Amino acid sequence: MKKKILYVVVFAMIAAMLFGTVYSSAASTYDTYTYSIDGEVLKSPEAYHADDAFDSIDMNLLSEKFGGLALNDAKDVFADYQGNLYIADTGNNRIVILNKYYGAVKIISGYVDENGKAQTFAKPQGVYVTNPTINADGTTHLYVCDTENERIVIFDENFEYIRTLEQPESKLIDKGDFKPTAISVDLYGRLFVISPNCYEGVIVMSGTGEFTGFIGAQKVTFSFLERIWRRFQTEEQKNASVQNVSIAYNNITVDDEGFVYVTNDNIEPESQFKSIKTKASTYAPVKKLNSSGEEIMSRNGFFNPGGEVLVMSAESVSNIIDVAIGDQNTWTIMDSDPAKPEARIRLFTYDQSGNLLFAYATKGEQLGQGANFVAITYQVIDGVYYMVALDKTSTGTMQLIVYSPTEYCDTIISAIRNQNEHNYTDSIYFWQDVLTRNNNFDLAYIGIGKALYSQGKYGEAMEMLSKAYETKYYSTAFKETRKNSLQSFMVPMIILLIGVIYLFFKFLGWAKVKNKATALKVGQKTYGEELLYAFHLVFHPFDGFWDIKHEKRGSVRAGLTILAITILSFFYQSIGTGYIFNPRGNYSTVFAAIGSVGVLVILFCVANWCFTTLFDGEGSFKDIFIAACYSLAPLPLFVTLSTILTNVFTLSEGSIVTLLVTLGYVWVGILLFFGTLVTHDYSINKNIVSTLCTIVAMMIIMFIAILFSGLVVKMVTFVSSFISEISNRI
Repeated sequence: MKKKILYVVVFAMIAAMLFGTVYSSAASTYDTYTYSIDGEVLKSPEAYHADDAFDSIDMNLLSEKFGGLALNDAKDVFADYQGNLYIADTGNNRIVILNKYYGAVKIISGYVDENGKAQTFAKPQGVYVTNPTINADGTTHLYVCDTENERIVIFDENFEYIRTLEQPESKLIDKGDFKPTAISVDLYGRLFVISPNCYEGVIVMSGTGEFTGFIGAQKVTFSFLERIWRRFQTEEQKNASVQNVSIAYNNITVDDEGFVYVTNDNIEPESQFKSIKTKASTYAPVKKLNSSGEEIMSRNGFFNPGGEVLVMSAESVSNIIDVAIGDQNTWTIMDSDPAKPEARIRLFTYDQSGNLLFAYATKGEQLGQGANFVAITYQVIDGVYYMVALDKTSTGTMQLIVYSPTEYCDTIISAIRNQNEHNYTDSIYFWQDVLTRNNNFDLAYIGIGKALYSQGKYGEAMEMLSKAYETKYYSTAFKETRKNSLQSFMVPMIILLIGVIYLFFKFLGWAKVKNKATALKVGQKTYGEELLYAFHLVFHPFDGFWDIKHEKRGSVRAGLTILAITILSFFYQSIGTGYIFNPRGNYSTVFAAIGSVGVLVILFCVANWCFTTLFDGEGSFKDIFIAACYSLAPLPLFVTLSTILTNVFTLSEGSIVTLLVTLGYVWVGILLFFGTLVTHDYSINKNIVSTLCTIVAMMIIMFIAILFSGLVVKMVTFVSSFISEISNRI
């Protein structure tokens, strides 16, 4: 009997696990994910769950009361502060107003203007409703982009006509170019209008319709060949040639602080592709502008906040067509292309620092999936931020897909809220909760690190920040720990530093005396004397290189030693650079250092030697090699010192590290220039020409080597394939 009960219990547990697994996998019809620092997809818990989809029947639009017309080619959706929804029903030339339960309450297809004349809409594409705090009387205003009529129509909270804003008077806007497709209003009542025919940027108007200027014009670019050609053109030719014009934006919204978010789906794919990793704002598909039109978006994430990261080519970059502002200044962009039914659809949500919180939604026929997203908006009901997507189905009908935030999403938002309100203790609690659900969420580590820093726990903060490859705040925490260390060990560190400097200059003085004594020595120099001579040469290149060639003060063995030391210094740089300057822990092997330094030296020597006959050079290949190796003498010191400093310097002090390495390269370049000059007995002008030819020859040799190696690989592949085919047939 006991065994039977045990079997039943075990069977019940297995069944519960199996059914639980099936239910969990069926709960979501799309993946939610973020990206790692390497650009790999990291799946995360579901952030938004699809609640329902509402078509024209569900909205009661097919009833006689509301005209019996289904939504037709709708272009925009917007939610007001009460949760009511406004849809620009473009195909039916009307504005559809729904309550927060997605039922139709009003249709606006026309109005009577101030002259008593009946007016109708013509292809309205944009709609916006202000918050009561904007208007002095505490009311809301409804703005409609009456696109084909080239005007903006304003209604009050009771949907009564107020006024019409025609094309503003300005020489900067040509007649017929004012065709508003999207509009937003900031907390000061200023209008920001998108018109696809205005390439100067976003049109800014006062509440009464006066034109105040353009902001945020997209940078005009020319190709490399175009830039060269335009240098030889006259002003008349430039004006007569095809003009490169700025790209117009396609959508816009404004946050509660008055900052403007604009999107652009006409950026050159190649430029947008390059901006993913560089995080350059110039070709970003979404920008954040201040009132002056300056781009101020924080891009602290691993990649540019502009949609998909794991794209294989420029043709597969995201096509961003809408943006919406959510809770705690998080914002979501929509990746979709209604003109291409095969294009993907995706929603990407970021925090105000540009960190990706989650990406979700996909193409399909199941609930939560869409065919072609057209517009998005956040609908706030009882403090809950629902995501509403306007979707054009595969049959051409329109529907609203409503997503509600999950507990995972709420936890992230709660953590961000407490962080923004400086409640760091509470924020740690929520970030830790996030990590229990998703230990790959880098922003949680950063959030905990920031909170620990605010509590003065700098060591713990550094540990958490390092897990998310965060260098900015890590550097700040490191600065505090360094300050504490300096206070504790200030005197010993100063004594040690003075001692090192004293010994260094003492060594230079000793080397100077030894080199003078060696100069008077008759006969062959020892290996140590040849190596020590490098300390004289780096400060006296003219007589130094002369003595190396004519007095035999240097040798191949000493040159090889200097080359080996240089290679080891670069190897140490690859493995010894501090976390702040190498957060990903990238390093190279000693063989890579040999390849980068040794091969480059040999390449220079071969290229320079090739021109000795042409330029009547007196140096042999051996002379060139010795001079090149001795020219490297100061570089190991600068590289090693800069590497050591990366472990004690902060991010703001990184320019000193860069300066040291740059100084080392410049010094080597000067020595190399004078070394070839003395070795070949050239004049200054002749040596300049010879150096330029050497650089060109190095590039040619590299090109031929790459070409030859590629040919060898193809030949080996062909032969191996041929042998494999013969073996299979035999």
